[in-house]
Amino acid sequence: MNDKIAAVLIDTISIQKYVFAGNSLKENLGASYLVENIYASELKETLEKIFGREVDIDYWREEPEKLLLHVDATTEYEIGYIGGGNALIFFRSIKLALDFVKSWTRGLLVKAPGLQTAVAIEESFDFKDYKAGLDGLYKQLIKNKNSYFPNTHLSQYGITADCSRTGFSAEIYHHDLGDLDDLDSKKSGYISSVSKAKFIAADKEDGVFSDYRSLLGNKHTFTNRIDRLGQREGESHIAVVHIDGNSIGERFKQCKDLPERRNLSQWIDKTTKDAFGELLGQIIEHIDDFIAEENGFKLHRDEKNKKLILPIRPLVLKGDDITFITDGRLGVHFAQKFIGYFIKSFAKLTENSKQAPISVCAGVAITKTKYPFYRSYQIAEELCANAKKEARRNENTSWLDFCVVYGGFSGGLEEIRERHHQVRTEGSKLYFGPYLVSGTDEDDEKRIENLTDALKELSNRKKWPRSKLKELRAALPLGRETTEKVVSEMKARGQNLPEVTGGTNYKLDGWDNSVTPYFELIELLEFYPKWLLSK
Repeated sequence: MNDKIAAVLIDTISIQKYVFAGNSLKENLGASYLVENIYASELKETLEKIFGREVDIDYWREEPEKLLLHVDATTEYEIGYIGGGNALIFFRSIKLALDFVKSWTRGLLVKAPGLQTAVAIEESFDFKDYKAGLDGLYKQLIKNKNSYFPNTHLSQYGITADCSRTGFSAEIYHHDLGDLDDLDSKKSGYISSVSKAKFIAADKEDGVFSDYRSLLGNKHTFTNRIDRLGQREGESHIAVVHIDGNSIGERFKQCKDLPERRNLSQWIDKTTKDAFGELLGQIIEHIDDFIAEENGFKLHRDEKNKKLILPIRPLVLKGDDITFITDGRLGVHFAQKFIGYFIKSFAKLTENSKQAPISVCAGVAITKTKYPFYRSYQIAEELCANAKKEARRNENTSWLDFCVVYGGFSGGLEEIRERHHQVRTEGSKLYFGPYLVSGTDEDDEKRIENLTDALKELSNRKKWPRSKLKELRAALPLGRETTEKVVSEMKARGQNLPEVTGGTNYKLDGWDNSVTPYFELIELLEFYPKWLLSK
Protein backbone atom coordinates (compact mmCIF):
# COMPACT_ATOMS: atom_id res chain seq x y z
CA MET A 1 0.00 0.00 0.00
CA ASN A 2 1.16 3.58 -0.73
CA ASP A 3 2.71 5.10 2.39
CA LYS A 4 1.74 8.59 1.27
CA ILE A 5 -1.95 8.35 2.16
CA ALA A 6 -3.03 11.79 3.39
CA ALA A 7 -5.50 12.10 6.26
CA VAL A 8 -7.87 15.01 6.86
CA LEU A 9 -9.64 15.45 10.20
CA ILE A 10 -12.38 18.09 10.14
CA ASP A 11 -14.25 19.44 13.12
CA THR A 12 -16.64 22.22 14.03
CA ILE A 13 -15.95 24.90 16.65
CA SER A 14 -18.52 25.89 19.30
CA ILE A 15 -21.41 23.93 17.78
CA GLN A 16 -23.64 24.68 20.77
CA LYS A 17 -23.01 28.42 20.54
CA TYR A 18 -23.88 28.35 16.84
CA VAL A 19 -27.01 26.22 17.24
CA PHE A 20 -28.45 27.85 20.36
CA ALA A 21 -27.40 31.46 19.78
CA GLY A 22 -30.92 32.71 18.99
CA ASN A 23 -34.19 32.75 20.90
CA SER A 24 -36.20 31.54 17.91
CA LEU A 25 -36.75 27.79 17.99
CA LYS A 26 -37.09 27.76 14.22
CA GLU A 27 -33.68 29.40 13.87
CA ASN A 28 -32.11 26.93 16.32
CA LEU A 29 -33.52 24.04 14.32
CA GLY A 30 -32.13 25.52 11.11
CA ALA A 31 -28.70 25.90 12.70
CA SER A 32 -28.79 22.27 13.86
CA TYR A 33 -29.63 21.20 10.32
CA LEU A 34 -26.72 23.21 8.89
CA VAL A 35 -24.25 21.63 11.32
CA GLU A 36 -25.44 18.13 10.48
CA ASN A 37 -25.48 18.90 6.77
CA ILE A 38 -21.82 19.90 6.52
CA TYR A 39 -20.96 16.24 7.12
CA ALA A 40 -23.66 15.01 4.77
CA SER A 41 -24.62 16.72 1.52
CA GLU A 42 -21.95 19.47 1.72
CA LEU A 43 -19.20 16.91 2.15
CA LYS A 44 -20.69 14.73 -0.58
CA GLU A 45 -21.04 17.63 -3.03
CA THR A 46 -17.44 18.69 -2.42
CA LEU A 47 -16.10 15.21 -3.16
CA GLU A 48 -18.23 14.97 -6.30
CA LYS A 49 -16.92 18.32 -7.46
CA ILE A 50 -13.31 17.21 -6.99
CA PHE A 51 -13.68 13.79 -8.64
CA GLY A 52 -16.31 14.71 -11.23
CA ARG A 53 -18.63 11.82 -10.45
CA GLU A 54 -21.25 10.66 -7.97
CA VAL A 55 -19.78 9.40 -4.68
CA ASP A 56 -21.06 7.32 -1.78
CA ILE A 57 -20.07 8.66 1.63
CA ASP A 58 -21.95 6.01 3.63
CA TYR A 59 -20.46 2.77 2.30
CA TRP A 60 -18.18 2.49 5.35
CA ARG A 61 -21.24 1.99 7.54
CA GLU A 62 -22.21 -1.20 5.66
CA GLU A 63 -18.77 -2.80 5.80
CA PRO A 64 -16.79 -1.19 8.65
CA GLU A 65 -14.11 -3.90 8.46
CA LYS A 66 -13.33 -3.15 4.82
CA LEU A 67 -10.65 -0.56 3.98
CA LEU A 68 -10.85 0.26 0.27
CA LEU A 69 -7.47 1.98 0.18
CA HIS A 70 -5.91 -1.33 1.20
CA VAL A 71 -7.55 -3.46 -1.44
CA ASP A 72 -8.22 -1.20 -4.44
CA ALA A 73 -5.36 0.77 -5.98
CA THR A 74 -7.82 2.88 -8.01
CA THR A 75 -9.58 4.22 -4.93
CA GLU A 76 -8.76 7.92 -4.60
CA TYR A 77 -10.41 8.65 -1.25
CA GLU A 78 -11.97 6.84 1.69
CA ILE A 79 -14.29 7.98 4.44
CA GLY A 80 -12.69 6.94 7.71
CA TYR A 81 -15.75 7.82 9.76
CA ILE A 82 -18.33 10.54 10.23
CA GLY A 83 -19.73 11.08 13.69
CA GLY A 84 -19.46 12.92 16.97
CA GLY A 85 -19.30 16.30 15.23
CA ASN A 86 -16.22 15.47 13.17
CA ALA A 87 -15.07 13.38 10.22
CA LEU A 88 -11.89 11.61 9.10
CA ILE A 89 -11.20 11.31 5.35
CA PHE A 90 -8.24 9.73 3.56
CA PHE A 91 -6.86 10.74 0.15
CA ARG A 92 -4.28 9.20 -2.21
CA SER A 93 -2.32 12.45 -2.33
CA ILE A 94 -1.80 15.57 -0.30
CA LYS A 95 -2.97 17.61 -3.30
CA LEU A 96 -6.39 15.95 -3.23
CA ALA A 97 -6.56 16.55 0.52
CA LEU A 98 -5.78 20.25 0.15
CA ASP A 99 -8.22 20.62 -2.75
CA PHE A 100 -10.95 19.10 -0.63
CA VAL A 101 -10.30 21.39 2.36
CA LYS A 102 -10.25 24.52 0.19
CA SER A 103 -13.44 23.64 -1.68
CA TRP A 104 -15.33 22.43 1.41
CA THR A 105 -14.54 25.47 3.58
CA ARG A 106 -15.23 27.88 0.72
CA GLY A 107 -18.69 26.36 0.26
CA LEU A 108 -19.47 26.70 3.97
CA LEU A 109 -18.88 30.46 3.83
CA VAL A 110 -21.88 30.70 1.50
CA LYS A 111 -24.16 27.92 2.75
CA ALA A 112 -23.45 28.06 6.50
CA PRO A 113 -22.11 31.56 7.27
CA GLY A 114 -20.98 32.04 10.84
CA LEU A 115 -20.14 28.37 11.37
CA GLN A 116 -16.47 27.93 12.23
CA THR A 117 -14.54 24.78 11.43
CA ALA A 118 -11.04 23.48 12.12
CA VAL A 119 -8.93 21.10 10.05
CA ALA A 120 -5.87 18.93 10.66
CA ILE A 121 -3.94 17.32 7.80
CA GLU A 122 -1.34 14.52 7.92
CA GLU A 123 0.53 14.01 4.66
CA SER A 124 1.46 10.40 5.43
CA PHE A 125 -0.93 8.67 7.83
CA ASP A 126 0.43 5.58 9.59
CA PHE A 127 -2.25 2.88 9.28
CA LYS A 128 -0.01 0.39 11.07
CA ASP A 129 -0.28 2.48 14.22
CA TYR A 130 -3.75 3.91 13.77
CA LYS A 131 -4.10 5.09 17.36
CA ALA A 132 -0.87 7.08 17.31
CA GLY A 133 -1.72 8.54 13.90
CA LEU A 134 -5.14 9.72 15.08
CA ASP A 135 -3.70 11.10 18.32
CA GLY A 136 -1.30 13.17 16.22
CA LEU A 137 -4.17 14.53 14.13
CA TYR A 138 -6.13 15.52 17.21
CA LYS A 139 -3.14 17.32 18.72
CA GLN A 140 -2.74 19.24 15.49
CA LEU A 141 -6.48 19.98 15.43
CA ILE A 142 -6.40 21.44 18.95
CA LYS A 143 -3.37 23.57 18.04
CA ASN A 144 -5.13 24.88 14.93
CA LYS A 145 -8.28 25.67 16.88
CA ASN A 146 -6.31 27.76 19.35
CA SER A 147 -4.13 29.58 16.85
CA TYR A 148 -6.44 30.47 13.96
CA PHE A 149 -9.80 32.19 14.21
CA PRO A 150 -11.36 32.52 10.75
CA ASN A 151 -13.90 35.25 10.04
CA THR A 152 -16.89 33.40 8.62
CA HIS A 153 -19.39 36.24 8.39
CA LEU A 154 -19.43 39.78 7.01
CA SER A 155 -17.62 42.23 9.26
CA GLN A 156 -19.39 45.12 10.95
CA TYR A 157 -18.73 48.72 10.02
CA GLY A 158 -19.82 51.98 11.57
CA ILE A 159 -22.15 52.73 8.69
CA THR A 160 -24.06 49.44 8.80
CA ALA A 161 -26.95 48.46 11.04
CA ASP A 162 -26.60 45.54 13.42
CA CYS A 163 -28.75 42.43 13.18
CA SER A 164 -30.88 42.32 16.33
CA ARG A 165 -30.72 38.52 16.27
CA THR A 166 -26.98 37.90 15.92
CA GLY A 167 -25.23 41.22 16.48
CA PHE A 168 -23.54 40.85 13.08
CA SER A 169 -23.94 43.21 10.13
CA ALA A 170 -27.54 43.31 8.89
CA GLU A 171 -27.11 43.02 5.15
CA ILE A 172 -30.04 40.92 3.92
CA TYR A 173 -33.64 42.14 3.66
CA HIS A 174 -36.29 39.73 4.84
CA HIS A 175 -39.97 40.40 4.21
CA ASP A 176 -41.39 38.33 7.06
CA LEU A 177 -39.66 38.54 10.43
CA GLY A 178 -42.80 37.19 12.05
CA ASP A 179 -41.85 33.70 10.85
CA LEU A 180 -38.37 34.15 12.29
CA ASP A 181 -39.70 35.07 15.69
CA ASP A 182 -42.29 32.29 15.84
CA LEU A 183 -44.94 34.97 16.19
CA ASP A 184 -48.15 35.68 14.33
CA SER A 185 -47.28 39.33 13.68
CA LYS A 186 -45.72 40.20 10.32
CA LYS A 187 -42.97 42.76 9.89
CA SER A 188 -40.02 43.38 7.59
CA GLY A 189 -36.40 44.35 8.07
CA TYR A 190 -32.73 43.58 7.57
CA ILE A 191 -31.01 40.63 9.18
CA SER A 192 -27.55 39.06 8.95
CA SER A 193 -26.65 36.37 6.43
CA VAL A 194 -26.05 34.06 9.41
CA SER A 195 -29.63 34.44 10.65
CA LYS A 196 -31.06 34.17 7.14
CA ALA A 197 -29.15 30.92 6.43
CA LYS A 198 -30.50 29.34 9.61
CA PHE A 199 -34.04 30.44 8.82
CA ILE A 200 -33.93 29.00 5.30
CA ALA A 201 -32.38 25.76 6.58
CA ALA A 202 -35.22 25.31 9.09
CA ASP A 203 -37.62 24.66 6.21
CA LYS A 204 -35.35 21.83 5.02
CA GLU A 205 -34.96 20.27 8.46
CA ASP A 206 -36.77 16.97 8.03
CA GLY A 207 -34.25 14.39 9.23
CA VAL A 208 -35.94 13.81 12.57
CA PHE A 209 -39.30 13.38 10.79
CA SER A 210 -37.92 10.74 8.43
CA ASP A 211 -36.11 8.92 11.26
CA TYR A 212 -39.35 8.53 13.22
CA ARG A 213 -41.94 8.53 10.44
CA SER A 214 -43.22 5.09 11.40
CA LEU A 215 -43.87 6.31 14.96
CA LEU A 216 -45.34 9.69 14.02
CA GLY A 217 -47.55 8.24 11.31
CA ASN A 218 -50.32 10.48 10.02
CA LYS A 219 -51.44 11.58 13.47
CA HIS A 220 -48.50 13.22 15.23
CA THR A 221 -45.79 15.76 14.48
CA PHE A 222 -43.18 18.09 16.03
CA THR A 223 -43.37 21.86 16.25
CA ASN A 224 -40.98 24.67 15.41
CA ARG A 225 -42.66 26.98 17.91
CA ILE A 226 -41.41 27.10 21.46
CA ASP A 227 -44.87 27.95 22.84
CA ARG A 228 -46.49 24.79 21.41
CA LEU A 229 -44.99 22.14 23.70
CA GLY A 230 -48.00 21.58 25.93
CA GLN A 231 -47.95 24.76 27.99
CA ARG A 232 -51.20 26.32 29.11
CA GLU A 233 -51.64 30.04 29.51
CA GLY A 234 -50.38 31.04 32.95
CA GLU A 235 -48.18 27.93 33.21
CA SER A 236 -45.76 28.80 30.47
CA HIS A 237 -42.53 26.96 31.31
CA ILE A 238 -40.22 24.86 29.17
CA ALA A 239 -37.48 22.42 30.08
CA VAL A 240 -34.25 22.39 28.11
CA VAL A 241 -32.70 18.94 28.49
CA HIS A 242 -29.04 18.35 27.66
CA ILE A 243 -27.65 14.81 27.84
CA ASP A 244 -24.04 13.76 27.34
CA GLY A 245 -22.20 10.45 27.57
CA ASN A 246 -19.57 9.81 30.22
CA SER A 247 -15.98 9.38 28.97
CA ILE A 248 -17.14 8.67 25.42
CA GLY A 249 -14.22 10.61 23.97
CA GLU A 250 -11.84 8.37 25.89
CA ARG A 251 -13.55 5.29 24.43
CA PHE A 252 -12.91 6.56 20.94
CA LYS A 253 -9.28 7.33 21.76
CA GLN A 254 -8.77 3.77 22.97
CA CYS A 255 -9.94 2.25 19.66
CA LYS A 256 -6.98 0.29 18.31
CA ASP A 257 -7.93 0.50 14.63
CA LEU A 258 -10.30 2.16 12.19
CA PRO A 259 -12.91 -0.66 12.02
CA GLU A 260 -13.28 -0.55 15.81
CA ARG A 261 -13.74 3.24 15.66
CA ARG A 262 -16.33 2.88 12.90
CA ASN A 263 -18.33 0.30 14.84
CA LEU A 264 -18.32 2.36 18.04
CA SER A 265 -19.45 5.46 16.15
CA GLN A 266 -22.38 3.59 14.63
CA TRP A 267 -23.35 1.92 17.91
CA ILE A 268 -23.57 5.26 19.69
CA ASP A 269 -25.48 6.93 16.85
CA LYS A 270 -27.98 4.07 16.74
CA THR A 271 -28.25 4.01 20.53
CA THR A 272 -29.27 7.68 20.54
CA LYS A 273 -31.75 7.18 17.73
CA ASP A 274 -33.28 4.08 19.33
CA ALA A 275 -33.46 5.66 22.80
CA PHE A 276 -35.30 8.71 21.53
CA GLY A 277 -37.57 6.42 19.55
CA GLU A 278 -38.41 4.53 22.76
CA LEU A 279 -39.20 7.82 24.52
CA LEU A 280 -41.30 8.97 21.59
CA GLY A 281 -43.19 5.69 21.59
CA GLN A 282 -44.01 6.09 25.28
CA ILE A 283 -45.28 9.63 24.73
CA ILE A 284 -47.54 8.52 21.88
CA GLU A 285 -48.75 5.47 23.81
CA HIS A 286 -49.84 7.70 26.69
CA ILE A 287 -51.01 10.64 24.60
CA ASP A 288 -54.45 10.50 26.24
CA ASP A 289 -52.81 11.56 29.52
CA PHE A 290 -51.59 14.74 27.84
CA ILE A 291 -54.94 15.43 26.21
CA ALA A 292 -56.98 14.93 29.39
CA GLU A 293 -58.12 18.35 30.58
CA GLU A 294 -57.58 17.56 34.26
CA ASN A 295 -53.86 16.93 33.73
CA GLY A 296 -53.19 20.53 32.81
CA PHE A 297 -51.58 20.28 29.36
CA LYS A 298 -52.72 21.89 26.14
CA LEU A 299 -51.70 20.09 22.97
CA HIS A 300 -52.04 21.97 19.69
CA ARG A 301 -52.59 20.84 16.13
CA ASP A 302 -50.36 21.85 13.26
CA GLU A 303 -52.05 24.62 11.27
CA LYS A 304 -51.11 23.07 7.92
CA ASN A 305 -51.60 19.31 8.28
CA LYS A 306 -53.78 19.26 11.43
CA LYS A 307 -51.56 16.64 13.06
CA LEU A 308 -51.34 16.62 16.85
CA ILE A 309 -48.13 18.32 18.05
CA LEU A 310 -46.20 16.22 20.56
CA PRO A 311 -44.95 17.89 23.77
CA ILE A 312 -41.28 17.37 22.87
CA ARG A 313 -38.92 18.74 20.22
CA PRO A 314 -35.47 17.27 19.55
CA LEU A 315 -32.77 19.79 18.64
CA VAL A 316 -29.59 17.69 18.57
CA LEU A 317 -29.67 13.89 18.29
CA LYS A 318 -26.20 12.92 17.08
CA GLY A 319 -23.66 10.77 18.82
CA ASP A 320 -23.79 11.02 22.61
CA ASP A 321 -24.64 14.74 22.53
CA ILE A 322 -28.41 15.10 22.90
CA THR A 323 -30.58 18.17 23.42
CA PHE A 324 -34.36 18.37 23.38
CA ILE A 325 -36.97 20.73 24.78
CA THR A 326 -40.33 19.96 26.31
CA ASP A 327 -42.96 21.38 28.63
CA GLY A 328 -41.38 22.42 31.94
CA ARG A 329 -43.32 19.75 33.81
CA LEU A 330 -41.89 16.95 31.68
CA GLY A 331 -38.16 17.70 31.64
CA VAL A 332 -36.99 15.65 34.62
CA HIS A 333 -39.29 12.74 33.82
CA PHE A 334 -38.28 12.58 30.14
CA ALA A 335 -34.57 12.92 30.99
CA GLN A 336 -34.79 10.02 33.43
CA LYS A 337 -36.63 7.88 30.87
CA PHE A 338 -34.16 8.70 28.08
CA ILE A 339 -31.17 7.75 30.22
CA GLY A 340 -32.73 4.38 30.97
CA TYR A 341 -33.53 3.72 27.31
CA PHE A 342 -30.04 4.82 26.24
CA ILE A 343 -28.27 2.44 28.62
CA LYS A 344 -30.55 -0.46 27.67
CA SER A 345 -30.20 0.17 23.92
CA PHE A 346 -26.39 0.33 24.01
CA ALA A 347 -26.20 -2.89 26.04
CA LYS A 348 -28.43 -4.66 23.51
CA LEU A 349 -26.44 -3.43 20.49
CA THR A 350 -23.08 -4.39 21.97
CA GLU A 351 -23.98 -7.63 23.76
CA ASN A 352 -21.72 -9.66 21.45
CA SER A 353 -18.79 -7.25 21.67
CA LYS A 354 -16.27 -6.45 24.38
CA GLN A 355 -17.73 -3.00 25.02
CA ALA A 356 -18.11 -2.01 28.66
CA PRO A 357 -21.52 -0.73 29.83
CA ILE A 358 -22.25 2.90 28.99
CA SER A 359 -23.40 5.70 31.29
CA VAL A 360 -24.73 9.19 30.59
CA CYS A 361 -25.65 12.33 32.53
CA ALA A 362 -28.37 14.93 32.07
CA GLY A 363 -28.99 18.55 32.93
CA VAL A 364 -32.53 19.94 33.00
CA ALA A 365 -33.06 23.71 33.02
CA ILE A 366 -36.68 24.68 33.72
CA THR A 367 -37.37 28.26 32.64
CA LYS A 368 -40.13 30.54 31.44
CA THR A 369 -40.97 30.06 27.77
CA LYS A 370 -39.73 33.57 26.96
CA TYR A 371 -36.51 33.24 28.98
CA PRO A 372 -33.44 33.75 26.69
CA PHE A 373 -33.04 30.37 25.04
CA TYR A 374 -29.24 30.40 24.80
CA ARG A 375 -29.00 31.04 28.55
CA SER A 376 -31.44 28.19 29.21
CA TYR A 377 -29.22 25.87 27.20
CA GLN A 378 -26.07 27.09 28.97
CA ILE A 379 -27.62 26.33 32.35
CA ALA A 380 -28.72 22.88 31.16
CA GLU A 381 -25.16 22.25 29.98
CA GLU A 382 -23.75 23.38 33.35
CA LEU A 383 -26.21 21.12 35.17
CA CYS A 384 -25.10 18.21 33.01
CA ALA A 385 -21.44 19.01 33.79
CA ASN A 386 -22.34 19.07 37.49
CA ALA A 387 -23.93 15.62 37.16
CA LYS A 388 -20.83 14.33 35.36
CA LYS A 389 -18.69 15.27 38.38
CA GLU A 390 -20.63 12.68 40.37
CA ALA A 391 -20.25 10.16 37.56
CA ARG A 392 -16.46 10.58 37.67
CA ARG A 393 -16.50 9.84 41.41
CA ASN A 394 -18.67 6.76 40.91
CA GLU A 395 -17.75 4.53 37.98
CA ASN A 396 -20.51 3.30 35.64
CA THR A 397 -23.20 5.55 37.11
CA SER A 398 -25.61 7.97 35.44
CA TRP A 399 -26.77 11.17 37.12
CA LEU A 400 -29.30 13.96 36.57
CA ASP A 401 -29.34 17.51 37.91
CA PHE A 402 -32.08 20.11 37.50
CA CYS A 403 -32.74 23.74 38.37
CA VAL A 404 -35.83 25.94 38.20
CA VAL A 405 -34.72 29.32 36.87
CA TYR A 406 -37.08 32.23 37.36
CA GLY A 407 -37.25 35.42 35.29
CA GLY A 408 -35.19 37.62 37.60
CA PHE A 409 -32.30 35.15 37.81
CA SER A 410 -29.08 36.07 36.01
CA GLY A 411 -25.59 34.62 35.71
CA GLY A 412 -24.46 31.01 35.42
CA LEU A 413 -25.58 28.03 37.48
CA GLU A 414 -23.06 28.57 40.28
CA GLU A 415 -24.05 32.22 40.65
CA ILE A 416 -27.77 31.41 40.56
CA ARG A 417 -27.44 28.79 43.27
CA GLU A 418 -25.24 31.00 45.42
CA ARG A 419 -27.73 33.89 45.22
CA HIS A 420 -31.06 32.08 45.26
CA HIS A 421 -30.55 28.52 46.51
CA GLN A 422 -28.47 29.07 49.61
CA VAL A 423 -29.09 30.29 53.16
CA ARG A 424 -26.70 33.23 53.18
CA THR A 425 -26.41 33.51 56.95
CA GLU A 426 -25.48 29.83 57.31
CA GLY A 427 -24.06 28.83 53.92
CA SER A 428 -26.55 25.94 53.91
CA LYS A 429 -27.60 24.55 50.53
CA LEU A 430 -31.17 24.48 49.26
CA TYR A 431 -30.23 22.22 46.34
CA PHE A 432 -29.78 18.49 46.87
CA GLY A 433 -28.81 17.02 43.48
CA PRO A 434 -27.41 15.65 41.30
CA TYR A 435 -29.60 12.54 41.49
CA LEU A 436 -28.47 9.00 40.74
CA VAL A 437 -30.49 7.57 37.83
CA SER A 438 -28.57 4.37 37.21
CA GLY A 439 -25.79 2.73 39.18
CA THR A 440 -24.77 -0.01 41.54
CA ASP A 441 -25.42 1.60 44.92
CA GLU A 442 -29.06 0.84 45.64
CA ASP A 443 -28.85 2.55 49.08
CA ASP A 444 -27.62 5.90 47.82
CA GLU A 445 -29.87 8.58 49.33
CA LYS A 446 -29.72 10.54 46.09
CA ARG A 447 -31.31 7.90 43.91
CA ILE A 448 -33.94 9.57 41.78
CA GLU A 449 -36.54 7.01 42.90
CA ASN A 450 -36.25 8.53 46.39
CA LEU A 451 -37.07 11.90 44.87
CA THR A 452 -40.15 10.65 43.03
CA ASP A 453 -41.34 8.61 46.04
CA ALA A 454 -41.17 11.73 48.22
CA LEU A 455 -42.94 13.72 45.49
CA LYS A 456 -45.82 11.22 45.55
CA GLU A 457 -46.21 11.70 49.29
CA LEU A 458 -46.09 15.51 49.09
CA SER A 459 -48.64 15.48 46.24
CA ASN A 460 -51.29 14.09 48.63
CA ARG A 461 -53.33 17.27 49.08
CA LYS A 462 -55.33 15.83 51.99
CA LYS A 463 -52.12 15.27 53.96
CA TRP A 464 -50.16 18.19 52.52
CA PRO A 465 -52.38 21.17 51.65
CA ARG A 466 -50.82 23.69 49.29
CA SER A 467 -50.75 26.32 52.04
CA LYS A 468 -48.56 24.12 54.25
CA LEU A 469 -46.12 23.41 51.43
CA LYS A 470 -45.84 27.14 50.75
CA GLU A 471 -45.17 27.73 54.43
CA LEU A 472 -42.41 25.12 54.45
CA ARG A 473 -40.90 26.47 51.24
CA ALA A 474 -40.80 29.97 52.71
CA ALA A 475 -39.15 28.70 55.90
CA LEU A 476 -36.32 26.71 54.29
CA PRO A 477 -34.39 29.71 52.84
CA LEU A 478 -34.49 31.33 56.32
CA GLY A 479 -32.37 28.54 57.76
CA ARG A 480 -32.44 25.60 60.07
CA GLU A 481 -33.91 27.26 63.14
CA THR A 482 -36.93 28.70 61.32
CA THR A 483 -37.47 25.44 59.44
CA GLU A 484 -37.36 23.44 62.68
CA LYS A 485 -40.19 25.52 64.16
CA VAL A 486 -42.39 24.98 61.11
CA VAL A 487 -41.60 21.24 60.98
CA SER A 488 -42.44 20.90 64.72
CA GLU A 489 -45.81 22.58 64.19
CA MET A 490 -46.52 20.27 61.26
CA LYS A 491 -45.60 17.19 63.30
CA ALA A 492 -48.06 18.27 65.96
CA ARG A 493 -50.74 18.09 63.24
CA GLY A 494 -49.57 14.65 62.09
CA GLN A 495 -47.71 15.98 59.04
CA ASN A 496 -44.32 14.27 59.01
CA LEU A 497 -41.83 15.06 56.26
CA PRO A 498 -41.39 12.25 53.72
CA GLU A 499 -38.42 9.98 54.36
CA VAL A 500 -35.31 10.20 52.21
CA THR A 501 -33.68 6.78 52.20
CA GLY A 502 -30.15 6.91 53.59
CA GLY A 503 -30.60 10.39 55.08
CA THR A 504 -31.86 9.41 58.52
CA ASN A 505 -31.94 12.96 59.92
CA TYR A 506 -33.59 14.91 57.11
CA LYS A 507 -37.16 14.33 58.23
CA LEU A 508 -36.41 15.37 61.83
CA ASP A 509 -36.06 19.09 61.12
CA GLY A 510 -35.62 19.30 57.33
CA TRP A 511 -31.81 19.56 57.37
CA ASP A 512 -28.74 17.36 57.73
CA ASN A 513 -25.13 18.53 57.35
CA SER A 514 -26.28 21.93 56.06
CA VAL A 515 -28.20 20.33 53.18
CA THR A 516 -31.94 19.85 52.63
CA PRO A 517 -33.75 17.83 49.94
CA TYR A 518 -37.13 19.45 50.61
CA PHE A 519 -36.70 22.78 48.83
CA GLU A 520 -36.06 21.07 45.49
CA LEU A 521 -38.84 18.59 46.22
CA ILE A 522 -41.39 21.36 46.71
CA GLU A 523 -40.15 23.21 43.60
CA LEU A 524 -40.28 20.08 41.45
CA LEU A 525 -43.78 19.30 42.69
CA GLU A 526 -44.98 22.11 40.40
CA PHE A 527 -42.95 20.72 37.50
CA TYR A 528 -43.81 17.03 37.43
CA PRO A 529 -46.76 15.29 35.73
CA LYS A 530 -49.49 14.98 38.33
CA TRP A 531 -50.93 11.76 36.89
CA LEU A 532 -47.57 10.00 37.33
CA LEU A 533 -47.55 10.90 41.02
CA SER A 534 -51.02 9.42 41.50
CA LYS A 535 -50.03 6.00 40.09
